[in-house]
Amino acid sequence: MVDTTFLLPYLGIKVRGLDEDVLSSLSPCYPVIMLVELLGVLYKEAKKKGLEELPEQALEGFNSIVYGKEVKLIFPTEEDLRLGYEVMRRGWKDIFDVMLYATAKRLEIKALTMDSSFKNFLKESNLDHEVLEVFKSKT
Repeated sequence: MVDTTFLLPYLGIKVRGLDEDVLSSLSPCYPVIMLVELLGVLYKEAKKKGLEELPEQALEGFNSIVYGKEVKLIFPTEEDLRLGYEVMRRGWKDIFDVMLYATAKRLEIKALTMDSSFKNFLKESNLDHEVLEVFKSKT
């Protein structure tokens, strides 16, 4: 399971400290609900660069995520919603973080993120923080 940061290179968006080859050895899963976050970052970056339209590479990358076979999109379940709400009720405000966490918990797989603060929050809240694997760049 991967956080949005790891899919940004598909859209042609460089991420500082991220080795773009990190996904080459993985079969990434991604919660479908997080596509909204991916689009938000894409629009923000395009607007920041003053682009008149989205680059072709970004559109092709998006299509490869949604319709290709490289990334497996995972639909939310009632279980994900319940656990996500529990994490938010305890004080975490980012719905995309909680959905990544809840989906990974349900599937019993690790979630790769660059957000150590979320893992720390889970630990301090006595929630299973081991499901999150914080990526540390080699640079």
